[in-house]
Amino acid sequence: MATPGSRLRRSTLKGAAILVSLICLVGVAHFFDLESITDPDWVELHLRQGPTGILLFMALAAFASAAGAPRQALAALGGYAFGALWGCVLVGLALPLGCALGFWYARLLGRSSLQRRFGPRIARLEAFLAHSPFAMTVAIRFLPVGHNALTNMLAGITHIPFAPFFLGSAVGYLPQSIIFCLLGSGLRVDPLWRTAAACVLFVVSTLIGMWLYGRYRRDLSEEEG
Repeated sequence: MATPGSRLRRSTLKGAAILVSLICLVGVAHFFDLESITDPDWVELHLRQGPTGILLFMALAAFASAAGAPRQALAALGGYAFGALWGCVLVGLALPLGCALGFWYARLLGRSSLQRRFGPRIARLEAFLAHSPFAMTVAIRFLPVGHNALTNMLAGITHIPFAPFFLGSAVGYLPQSIIFCLLGSGLRVDPLWRTAAACVLFVVSTLIGMWLYGRYRRDLSEEEG
């Protein structure tokens, strides 16, 4: 049984780890001048630099999505910097990494504080995902609503296994990643065609997400009934 002293030490270490991680994020943002990230000159200077730029974008997209940056904006940045194909590939790898970072950050460090603040919401998410974690996660990610980073952290403090949540997120991220990579690449080439294709795909992916969400909710209701 944990003693009050050991609990205090664990809480102190967790608080210190959270503080250090936040300081590191601020330091990285300052070092790379991330407030200028939408400036074409910044993209040219930092991202279109071969393997170094690719690694920087991967790290940036993973940490930014874990911290709450819109994944659609990161996908558009990837499309603008690397083109539709390579942008999709890189975003498709980086966003699941961000998902894993948020999930484990909450599970290892922020469990008690998040449980106090989001208790009812956590219970609803766990009830929804527990039926079929992979399929339900795919349905959530298909929809263009919801807070990506908060979903990752709330899932981290549920009893949902990591693997199906991670794989479901990786699959569910793909449609909107493709859509916004197309939009981002359209700023440089074929803007009309790529924007039209992105709009069509956005509508299709949203409808599929709504159908999946409704289907599994109905199945869950029938089983409970």
